[in-house]
Amino acid sequence: MNGNISESLRKQRELILEEGSEQALDRHTSLLEIAIISLYNRLANRLVSGSEAFRAGGAIAAIGSFGRGISSPTQAVPILCLQADDSAIKDAWIDEITEPLIEAGWHVEAFQGSAAQIMDLARADSALFFKLMDLRYISGNRNLADQLDREIDNHILENRAFFLSSLRESITARKKLLESAQNWLEPDLEENPGGLSEIRAIRAGCRIESKIRNLEDAIFQGYLSRQEVDFLQSAEKAFCRYLTLLRATSGRAVSTLLFGDQETLARKLGYAERSGFLPVEIFMQHVHQLFEGVAEVSREFWERLDEGHSTGAEQTETIIEEGMVARSGKIHIQTDRYPATPERLVHLFAVSARRGLGLANVTRQWISHNKNVLDAASGDPCVKDEFLDLLRADSPEVPVLRRFYDYGLMTALIPELSSVHGLVQHDEFHLYPVQEHHLRTVAELKKIIAGVYSEEEPELTMTAADLGDPAPMLLAGLLHDVGKSSGSGHAARGGEMMPAVARRLGLSSQEAETVQFLVSQHLLLLDSASLRDLADQEMLSSCTAAVGRIEYLDQLVLLTFADMMSTGPRARDKWRNTPVLTLYCNLRGILEKGEPSSRVISERVARVKKQIESRVSDLLSPEEVETYFSQLAPRYLISISPEEIVKHIQLGRRLQESEGSFIWEVSSGRETAEITFMSYDRPGLLAKSAGILTLH
Repeated sequence: MNGNISESLRKQRELILEEGSEQALDRHTSLLEIAIISLYNRLANRLVSGSEAFRAGGAIAAIGSFGRGISSPTQAVPILCLQADDSAIKDAWIDEITEPLIEAGWHVEAFQGSAAQIMDLARADSALFFKLMDLRYISGNRNLADQLDREIDNHILENRAFFLSSLRESITARKKLLESAQNWLEPDLEENPGGLSEIRAIRAGCRIESKIRNLEDAIFQGYLSRQEVDFLQSAEKAFCRYLTLLRATSGRAVSTLLFGDQETLARKLGYAERSGFLPVEIFMQHVHQLFEGVAEVSREFWERLDEGHSTGAEQTETIIEEGMVARSGKIHIQTDRYPATPERLVHLFAVSARRGLGLANVTRQWISHNKNVLDAASGDPCVKDEFLDLLRADSPEVPVLRRFYDYGLMTALIPELSSVHGLVQHDEFHLYPVQEHHLRTVAELKKIIAGVYSEEEPELTMTAADLGDPAPMLLAGLLHDVGKSSGSGHAARGGEMMPAVARRLGLSSQEAETVQFLVSQHLLLLDSASLRDLADQEMLSSCTAAVGRIEYLDQLVLLTFADMMSTGPRARDKWRNTPVLTLYCNLRGILEKGEPSSRVISERVARVKKQIESRVSDLLSPEEVETYFSQLAPRYLISISPEEIVKHIQLGRRLQESEGSFIWEVSSGRETAEITFMSYDRPGLLAKSAGILTLH
């Protein structure tokens, strides 16, 4: 009989695994419950004489993820088999329930005993106790489950401080995981900040603090908002779905999304390429957005819990300004005296950054209720001033900018950032989502300005010390990869987006020009130093023309360093091995001496072209002259005389008319001879010719 039951359950479990949808997870929980109830009733019915005694003396309950009703076919199924102290049936009957489930493919964690025995186990095993907090009655004597539930509450009451401390320690431990680059590259769906463990900690916090057994009830206690609960429930289902697919496809009982697993899941989930981005990059963008969202809800939840523990004793209050006071290290808004305008909203964060103050719950609620006022902020110079003030004032750890981002205010002010939020490149160099990379870039710029790198990078530190207002550079750091929303060519695309951003922020023409230059050229120094010969005069001339001004070059080298340092742990080695500083010094020397501007170069080239046209009219038409000039480097055109250029054109015509593969001309002076050598492109010909001349 067991074989038939197990086979039927196995087929149903496999169907759910194949489907892999969030709805399938709900059906999975129902399947388990029905199976357990049926197996329990079958066992009771077999005890003809003691059936009623068995039902009265025992109960089945779900705990852990199964108790929460979010159970994956690839997760362990934790089951509790309770027995009354005076039960006439003392034999272990749990195997009758678990064996058919195990045969069907589930991994079952079963615990059997009286309420007192289970509590003894839980006192010695905190992981088990946290599972018990999600206890849910399934079948048998409900009073037994209720009795255990009361004992759980009593144990919580006696140890509330310890449990809350344990949960906070787990949050801190998860945050430390992000100090390792590997946990950004290959995140853990369970343990990364914002993952399933974060959601479980919120649920446990509700139970420990106020006997709240589901997230819905947390709304009425003021711990969570309706929107936050909806998001947590949606994220929990999504993570469970990914976890199910990960374990089913990899064959491993793991929760870490390895590099290859990410591609597999993206394909299984039906993600498609979009705007030049790989399916896996779009999938991981969604994953990181879930992590970010859950982590933000978690922070809000625990801050509300902390403020709820306030003793109510009289506290020192400092008036900051009209409608704003500081109390216990946090800004409290007097909502009837603080106007809800775009300027005042951003000003609040600027004050927080300047004074190093947190935001009280009443203030955070005010922000949440009024953040839509930023929709009317376009072009407001007061909002711009406050925002740039915030950029200048925040500490190198950028905690206030992070909170501004987390509340959705950054994307409300600069909507272009929305499309790159959570976006990752599927390689082992770019570890962080774009918004995290942006914030780390700003943090690195602030560290340079603060002198943190004075010993390692003295030249950069001196350059930063001589800067004027750093705000445009900091803003460029916050925006430099925004063009990645369009795929390749992101620097140029980002530069094209800057005029619209500048108008919306109300930047001055000089601020807008600086930000646009830095965003559009943020790869110039790195690419040129990596790929070109630093003695290449053409490259130096091109870079100098692109930069144009010393103050732009100074900001660009600082942004280049900050950009590299915020990509991951390999960045320091790449910075050391790439001669960006050497290129910077070369370009600065040229700019200080006064390299001809692009306008001067263009005018010179135009004059030379006009002279050449008149001198070679018998050889080339004006169109042919235009084509010829388009193939020549500006450096050649401004350093070679018109007479020599004409000779070169004539040599070219003679080469075309000859049967040889090359042609040359020698002109002698008093002590020197000049050889002009012209040929069709043949690899090695110039080197061989130079060698022959050297030998003779």
